[in-house]
Amino acid sequence: MAMTDQEQKELRAYCASLLKEYGFQFSPNDPVIPALYIIHKEMELNNQNNKALASQVNEASLRINPKVFHFQYPGEAWKFQMAIVFKWIISGLIAALFTLIAVWYWSMANDVDRARIIIESSGNMGEFLKAVKKDKAGYYFIDLRAAKGDSIRNFHEYEKLNANTIRIHFGRETSN
Repeated sequence: MAMTDQEQKELRAYCASLLKEYGFQFSPNDPVIPALYIIHKEMELNNQNNKALASQVNEASLRINPKVFHFQYPGEAWKFQMAIVFKWIISGLIAALFTLIAVWYWSMANDVDRARIIIESSGNMGEFLKAVKKDKAGYYFIDLRAAKGDSIRNFHEYEKLNANTIRIHFGRETSN
């Protein structure tokens, strides 16, 4: 399909006005203008195809549901990070609380066993505690005397074994 001279002039004038919009100055009689027009139209078509392809890729990525977060407003990313920190703090506190409860329970069970051993082994320790007195300053003390002869009064007298050691007699184990 051949163009008439009038159609060619109109096309060149249109191309020149189109190029003038983008800051290019060409005369309507310049032979390069039709080629530039064809390039322009091809680029418009290429841009439309790229936009269509980008929208298809965007739709496909929305169907995949990736773990990518798009923050639209200022401060959203900071709030998101703070939520993650808060989640880890809560998890850590729960774990620490569980550990503390386990340690407390173990401590209580262990202390009860230790107290039971002390009570069973103490025997008549209460008699020794009856000998405890308090002075005017508020200090507790026990008066002991050196044993005389072969008999020892339990909780009141002591036997000197050597220069650094004394033995206090508490009595005999009671047999059941």
